[in-house]
Amino acid sequence: MPMSKREIDAFLKEPHVAMMAVVAPDGGPHAVPVWYEWRGGAATVFMYRESFKFKCLQNDPRMTLAIDTRKPPYKCVILKGAAKIEFKKIDAWLHRVSIAYYGKREGIKYADSLKGVEFAFVTLKPKRIISWDYAKDSDS
Repeated sequence: MPMSKREIDAFLKEPHVAMMAVVAPDGGPHAVPVWYEWRGGAATVFMYRESFKFKCLQNDPRMTLAIDTRKPPYKCVILKGAAKIEFKKIDAWLHRVSIAYYGKREGIKYADSLKGVEFAFVTLKPKRIISWDYAKDSDS
């Protein structure tokens, strides 16, 4: 059963590890787990310029993020669209997201280790959103 817009927004604000799918330069699929942050109807992720996923996005900006739960009852949101790439220092963003994924102590430590590094900062404003929540099925 699909989720409402409010349910999707609440679910995406939780720190789930997303699976990011892009098109490789040879036309094949490439998928990799990533941290993301959902704000204002867009998902943001970060990556090094040297990463393969960045090279893929440079070649073809189409991107999909699949965000799901790992335990029943399963929920999933799939975001599809084109990536917008900026190069910048993302210290405040990285601090906030690192704490969300690692917890306060380890998150601060991780974010501090990358302070001042310029990343490829990728924003996905989805053109299509697909969702389901099996807890809403009548058989549950």
